[in-house]
Amino acid sequence: MSNKELRKLIGSRAKQRRLELGLNQQYVADKMDVNKSTIQRYEAGAIDNTKKLVLEGLAETLHVSVEWLKGETEEYTSDITDEKDLKIKDIFGRLTCIEQEDLKDEEYNFSKDLLIFMLSEYESFIDSFRSGCEKYKGNQRGKNIAKATGFGSVEEYNEVMFLREITHTINAFNDIEVILRNYSKDSNEAYMQLKRLMFQQEE
Repeated sequence: MSNKELRKLIGSRAKQRRLELGLNQQYVADKMDVNKSTIQRYEAGAIDNTKKLVLEGLAETLHVSVEWLKGETEEYTSDITDEKDLKIKDIFGRLTCIEQEDLKDEEYNFSKDLLIFMLSEYESFIDSFRSGCEKYKGNQRGKNIAKATGFGSVEEYNEVMFLREITHTINAFNDIEVILRNYSKDSNEAYMQLKRLMFQQEE
C-alpha cells in the first residue's frame, strides 16, 4: 500500500469512527490539541496522518487501536460503542481530576461520599430497572393477576409494579434531596445522614 493510500485509509477510518461515536471534528481537535482544520485534513488524507504521534492521538481519542486505523485488523476491541459511553468516560475522567480548591476537608469528603453513594445506587437501579422493564413494560401477561388483585387494567398494574421495582432508587434520591437541603443548616448532621444511607446501602 502506498503512503497516499494509507493516509486515505487512516483518514476514512478515523472519520467513520468519529461519526459512529457522534463526535464533531472540534471534539477530536480539542482532545489532540490541534486545530479543527488539521482534523479535516487528517480525515481527508491531505496531510501526513501516518506519524506515530498522530496515529496514537487519533486511536486514543476515538477508542480504537492504531492497527485498526491502519487497516491491519477489522476489530478495534473497545468498550466505547456510542456517544453516551464516551460522555460517561469523559465525565469520569474529569471527576478524577477535580481539585479540592477552596473546599474544606470535610466538605470535599462529603462531596466524594455523595458521589460514591449515587454511583452505588445507580448499580442497584440498573438491576431493578432491567427487572422492571422485563416484567412490566408493555407486558400483557399480567391481565389475570391485575383483575384478581383489583386493578382497573393491566396497564395500571404494570405501572404500579414497575414503580415498586425501582422504589429504592426513588427513595434514595428523595433522601439525597433532604440531605442537601439540610447541609447548609447543619452540615455535621447532614453528613451523618449520608453516612447512615451508605451503611444501609452496604448491608
